[in-house]
Amino acid sequence: MKKSKKIQLKSLLSICMLASLTACGGSSDEESSSPGDNQEADSNNSEKIELRFSWWGDTGRNEIYNEIADRFEEENPNITIARETSSFNDYWNRLTTQVAGNNGPDVVSMHGSYVSDYARRGALLSLEEYIESGTIDLEYFTDAAVDSGKIDDAIYMIAKGITMSGVMYNTAIFDEYGIDYPEMGWTWEEFMNTSIKLTEEMDAEDRWGVAEVSGQGFRPAFQKFVRQKGGELFTEEGDLGFSEDDVIAWWEMWDELRQEGAIPDGATITEDESAALEESLFVSEKVALSFQPANQLDLYQQEFSDGEINMVTTPTFSDGEEGEFVEGAHLAITEASEHPKEAAQFINFFVNSEKSQEIFKVEQGSSGSTEIQEFTKPLLNEAEQKTVDFNNETLEVAETAPYPPEGVSEIEQIFWDYATDISFGSIEIEEAAENFMNQAESVLN
Repeated sequence: MKKSKKIQLKSLLSICMLASLTACGGSSDEESSSPGDNQEADSNNSEKIELRFSWWGDTGRNEIYNEIADRFEEENPNITIARETSSFNDYWNRLTTQVAGNNGPDVVSMHGSYVSDYARRGALLSLEEYIESGTIDLEYFTDAAVDSGKIDDAIYMIAKGITMSGVMYNTAIFDEYGIDYPEMGWTWEEFMNTSIKLTEEMDAEDRWGVAEVSGQGFRPAFQKFVRQKGGELFTEEGDLGFSEDDVIAWWEMWDELRQEGAIPDGATITEDESAALEESLFVSEKVALSFQPANQLDLYQQEFSDGEINMVTTPTFSDGEEGEFVEGAHLAITEASEHPKEAAQFINFFVNSEKSQEIFKVEQGSSGSTEIQEFTKPLLNEAEQKTVDFNNETLEVAETAPYPPEGVSEIEQIFWDYATDISFGSIEIEEAAENFMNQAESVLN
């Protein structure tokens, strides 16, 4: 996404805050054997309702979400789900424009990197009323899953999938060169040594140990890095929670790998950032390690005929703090929705219904509901079960982290731009770090 589009997010949402937003709801009865099943609309209400539902994803996800929407419509014949989908970057550009024009979908997919820009500008509906009434049932949701949807102590989004990120690797490459697999809890030193050794053993100009995330990983890789040093990406007050020295240390680590030839050149990384999964450096075995969210493990496994795709945690410092924090994908309702109760009913069906979750499984992470996790467990293949196991093990050491403040999108792009400049050798690390800090603080202030 270009910087100008990131700036557009801020300005358009400012317009949204000035718009007059109204909300009114219908009525529904809930009769279910599980919290989300058989939630048919009030039989006395013959009004035909259309709910707009928007998400990002590929063809496979579209099929899953369309089937979930179809099943909801079958149980609620007076409600039609109008579906809107696009790629990740295009999704946020479109949603920004829609919300600014007071024309946002009723139910929207939401992400931790962007929720503050929407919730704190009044574009999202607080869901407390629908949780208290039982329209959205969180009885079996873990505290971590519930808290992941909070902004300023109010719940604005419901977790449809809790996932943790880490480092993927293909056992076949490690076996081929006789290199030990990385382990959970490994250190940054071990990560660097492994990346360099892999590069040396593969011994090819177009193969590297790891695909770098020096810019793309502002959230979550760099965020974990600064948390391991005792800081935060942002404070509760919305200020930067890390220092210029932290930025320098992060970029110097990746530059050391660059000097060792263990990461691709800037042009190759730039191309890989926009490549389809099946064309990525990791799938084409150009790199042996890749920073990824756990919910994509099964997607990657499907691309390989040799070896198993496994995951380990993001590296840490041997004497540092745990940097893991709760991540995930969520559902929210826009403030402008004319049918917020029906929208809440759809969210409840999505996250709690067995008819929904037998399709969703771990599409965007493990369910936030312990009851649904038990239900889906026998339905999962080996790779999907690995996702659940990795998430649960990592959650044991994870904590919540403050969500980014307004302007995070612009800061994220600035960070990415300077990391890219470093990779092309067009700026020194110290200068880039100083410029980034100044510009990031300017955005926040």
